[in-house]
Amino acid sequence: MGNQVLNQMLQKLRCPVSKQPLVAHQQTLVSLDAATRLSYPTQDGIPVLLAEEAVKLDLEQWRSIVDAVKKQ
Repeated sequence: MGNQVLNQMLQKLRCPVSKQPLVAHQQTLVSLDAATRLSYPTQDGIPVLLAEEAVKLDLEQWRSIVDAVKKQ
């Protein structure tokens, strides 16, 4: 998936739990909500935005991902 298409998609997608924006990190989408800190997998390039598939990141891991994405 091209960067332009991914960026357009990310502008529209939201975390189904917190309703906050998502950012791409490796093969996952990570919620920008500090309270939930959820990471969603992708399968064959398709986001799996199901609450039961989400993984809660620890605070340090979440901060590291968010900081790295903001620097891009």
